Amino acid sequence: MRLRPDTSGLVGAHIMSWVSLSPSFIPRTWWMTTAATGVSQTFGYVIGASGAATARGLGRALGIEVGIDEERFRPVTQTLPWIMFGISGLTWLRSLRAQAEIAGLMETRPVRTREHVLGVAGGLVMTAGLVSVGRGIKAVAENVAKALKPVMPDGVAAAIGIGATATGTAFVLDRVVYRRLLERLSKAAQEANAKLLPGRVPPVEPERSGSEASLEVWSTLGAKGQAVVSDGPRAVDIEEATGRPALTPIRAYAGWSEGRDLQATAAAVVAELHRTGGFDREVLLVLTTTGTGWLQEWSASSVEFLTGGDCALASMQYTYLPSGVAFFADRTTPVLAAGALLSAIERELERRPPDRRPRLLVGGESLGALGGTEAFEGLEDMLRRVDGAVWSGLPRFTDLWTSLAPFRRRGTPEIAPVVDDGRHVRFATKPEDLITDFTGVPFGPWDAPRVVVAQHASDPIVWWSPELLWRKPDWAKENAGLDVSRTLRWMPWVTFWQVASDMPQSVSVPGGHGHRYVEEMLQYWAAVLGQDPMQDFSTLAQAIRRTIVPNFA
Repeated sequence: MRLRPDTSGLVGAHIMSWVSLSPSFIPRTWWMTTAATGVSQTFGYVIGASGAATARGLGRALGIEVGIDEERFRPVTQTLPWIMFGISGLTWLRSLRAQAEIAGLMETRPVRTREHVLGVAGGLVMTAGLVSVGRGIKAVAENVAKALKPVMPDGVAAAIGIGATATGTAFVLDRVVYRRLLERLSKAAQEANAKLLPGRVPPVEPERSGSEASLEVWSTLGAKGQAVVSDGPRAVDIEEATGRPALTPIRAYAGWSEGRDLQATAAAVVAELHRTGGFDREVLLVLTTTGTGWLQEWSASSVEFLTGGDCALASMQYTYLPSGVAFFADRTTPVLAAGALLSAIERELERRPPDRRPRLLVGGESLGALGGTEAFEGLEDMLRRVDGAVWSGLPRFTDLWTSLAPFRRRGTPEIAPVVDDGRHVRFATKPEDLITDFTGVPFGPWDAPRVVVAQHASDPIVWWSPELLWRKPDWAKENAGLDVSRTLRWMPWVTFWQVASDMPQSVSVPGGHGHRYVEEMLQYWAAVLGQDPMQDFSTLAQAIRRTIVPNFA
């Protein structure tokens, strides 16, 4: 086995390092650059080394031998490395400018030069590690094949060597790496679930789960559930902001535990709604949580302020896992949880006379939007069962998105598609998109029930999908996002990993960008409630900020 790296592989890795520094959605931290560079360079190495090996094998099969006159090509071989390093330097400087541009579009600080240097260096280390592991796996396969060649044909021995090594590698990755990592993450998530978040205390209002009057004990709600019932406005907050009498909003919440299934947890939420009189409020808002039981506080508070507190929030926890882990490891449970809670509430509503039923609104963000939308059989089912919805940060691979966006009106971009002239559903990158489409053409009448799908052009959680590996999406062709760099280009394999590395950091950018849906939620919910979404909501936005604990704002 040769111990030195493959020259063609190194060339491929070097070229892919240029590609990896191209911009994506979010200003890159050092670890984002490390991930994008490391994965891309490793891909380039594999392509370069594999291509050279295939060419050599094909040449041997055809009896062709290609040689290079080293003396004649010496000037080229001596000059080429310098040219490549020069291109690398120019690419790096161009990347710095692109990151500064993205930071400006995001209204955040530019990436520091030392962070970029650290990221590139980390990428080189990551590439070296991944390539070394890959070469080690290849060596094992070759040794297995070599041991079998004396007793079977070379082709069969090679196939068995590759198959046995691939099976063993998959076993180790699944049992040793993936499962142990998941176990550790689950344990850490359970520990975090048991810790009280800063600034939270048990509510004293009987309208809240976890209070002394509640059927749900404070300690069983989980850290994020405790935040839900502790945060948010009371009647006095709403009255101060609106100048009108208000009610204290009801918040019915149940935590998840090993001792009860999703149906039992949903039943506990319904019991809380009965206890608090939630079914007698004007609006009943059912929000699907993300992982850990987190809720979009701006979404909940917006409805509470807009309705003068005459509303009830119903939600439940279904996992301890963080959203990022649940997003990849378990997308079924959010759907089942959303379906269980919605069905349990609908059964209770059917027992009441039509004139005594509250308006049923639904919503969710990110993983909550995925679970909440897929609890319905489709748009028609959603429109038949609820009185309105707001879904923010909905991943583009969900059934609702794929059933609507590809059939948009010609001339409207994928980031803000117009479907059926916005008669029931309106996609919005910003509140103005509720009134006119992305090209400035006014919408026709907006019939009830109204559904808003909020998706920032720079939200990687919306635009990431497995097909990014091999297919150029429309959003990359159209280049229509106002807060997305015009130099962003789709590339096979690379863009997939760039957007994936953007996802964790997308919640740390200023509101209105990335995966941060904040003040605009007031306008989205106002539209769904039949109010004017373009009125001045600055007073309500300030009031909501005062009721949200700082690390949740």
